[in-house]
Amino acid sequence: MNDGEIDSKSASIGIAKTFLIGLAAGFAATAVKTLCEVISPPRAPGVPSPLGNAIDAVAMLTTGHPLPEATKTWAEPLVHFLFGMGAGVVYALLVRNIPLVRLGYGALCGIGFWLFAHEFLLPLMHISPTPAQMTLWAQGNEFVSHIFCGIWLEFARRFACRHLAWGRLLTVWAGCGRGRVMR
Repeated sequence: MNDGEIDSKSASIGIAKTFLIGLAAGFAATAVKTLCEVISPPRAPGVPSPLGNAIDAVAMLTTGHPLPEATKTWAEPLVHFLFGMGAGVVYALLVRNIPLVRLGYGALCGIGFWLFAHEFLLPLMHISPTPAQMTLWAQGNEFVSHIFCGIWLEFARRFACRHLAWGRLLTVWAGCGRGRVMR
């Protein structure tokens, strides 16, 4: 399928299926972003992530205490994946109506997200250092990992659109390769 065929197929898919595609694509992209951070950590060991800082801030507002370390070990990845899946839904819905959003095979989306989140919003919320306070390595690491994340977001979205005989897609994901087609 070429880009035009994918665009027309994407536009013809209903909102509910687009939502599910976004959830799946967001999960895949978040897994890639997480893998990038495991391979090349963007922060020194012991330095809390912006997400960890945000979770602590919410815990402080709601309970008056920071989240215990034992809870952070599972809460931070959970919130990261839920946030990524939500971003995937927004991306899939935007692409459905505005195909230009997927320019650069999703890389532009990754760059835009990095610019908005890491260079503007997180420092503004005081849960991340300002760009001037970060090393070039940390900024470059986040920049590149967000590009990979955006590319995988688009790759997973296209994969789902191509295989939208939903039974076929679900059996591919389940790994069984056969089964009853669900519509």
